[in-house]
Amino acid sequence: MTDDNPAKRLRRKESRLRELTECKKRNILALFILVIFARLFFSVLFGDSAYAERPNSSVHPRPEIIDPMERIGRSSLPGYPVEKICQVHSGFLEAGNIDRENEKNKEKEVALQDLLAGYPIERMAPYIAKQDKTVAAFLIGIARKESTWGVHAPRLDGRDCYNYWGYKGSYNLVDGYSCFDSPEQAVAVVGGRLQTLVSQNLDTPARMAVWKCGGQCASDSGVAGWIATVSGYFYKLNS
Repeated sequence: MTDDNPAKRLRRKESRLRELTECKKRNILALFILVIFARLFFSVLFGDSAYAERPNSSVHPRPEIIDPMERIGRSSLPGYPVEKICQVHSGFLEAGNIDRENEKNKEKEVALQDLLAGYPIERMAPYIAKQDKTVAAFLIGIARKESTWGVHAPRLDGRDCYNYWGYKGSYNLVDGYSCFDSPEQAVAVVGGRLQTLVSQNLDTPARMAVWKCGGQCASDSGVAGWIATVSGYFYKLNS
């Protein structure tokens, strides 16, 4: 015998619907809990590597990673302030510049030795190479004209006076020309005089012709030849 009361049938349907709804809620909750436990399980098992593809932008690198000096602490360098460190750094830079300058001088010296090989002035190549470029060019050019690079130069008791430029000056005179004690002294004295003249704008063979004729170049017939010979070496070495 069936119950045909509509009200009772409606209540039974509502009751079954509530039971299904509650069942679905319990299943969803159980699934959510399962996902959380699974996530925690893999996190503990694999650590940070499980999320390597998701970098954490909120993590900042430690100071010692950015600057290794932080590992030992700047204060652990007693008596060595930043100013001292800068001085040491400047010292290294200066030493590097000196090394490069020495290397350039050595290259110039080798080139001069090749040019002057077989002449007395060859022994002066190391000292001439250290002179200013313009002064070095004048030392070579003038010496070529005045003494054929030392072949025809003043001598004292058979000793070379190392004066290959016709330099008079006032030191240890021999026939009016200075007789130097060494090649180094000769280059230093004559190079110094040439440097003074160059600083007074006598920086070309034509202007430097006063070396030969002083203030009377207009009446000296040999000036043109002097300028031509000096120029041939000056411009080659000072280019």
